[in-house]
Amino acid sequence: MGGLNSSQYTKEFFEGIKKAGEGQIKVEVDGVEQTFPVSRAEVRANDIVMRFDMSGGNPDFNRMISIVIKKSELNQKVFFTAPGEPVYFLFQNSTQEWLAASGWIRVEWQEGSKKIEGLLDDIQGERDEDSKLSSGKFLVTLS
Repeated sequence: MGGLNSSQYTKEFFEGIKKAGEGQIKVEVDGVEQTFPVSRAEVRANDIVMRFDMSGGNPDFNRMISIVIKKSELNQKVFFTAPGEPVYFLFQNSTQEWLAASGWIRVEWQEGSKKIEGLLDDIQGERDEDSKLSSGKFLVTLS
């Protein structure tokens, strides 16, 4: 089964996603617990897309955590095997941008439900200097 890769998803792809109802991600970034609001979420035919805003409300900064997960990967613990595989997980702040290459995520969603929730841990990009995300959880309510 083919996975996702970064060339399949452009910045415009994420901008077209409708607004989420409400929700947030709580995650330790390099050992510091932080909370970021959901800015966009959508359940589509084959996948679920979510974006969490790390800009602090400043529209001049494109800081985010974006997740695209195939429905076939839902409701199970999924380990990252390579950047963008098997779940597309983008971390972008003012100093770095990377796709998850290690760690795991679990996204829970049932067909027809308005709630998406999940856990993540030990997520990091390929480079040692990439930030590490640990002890994370999120809950999103679709509008």
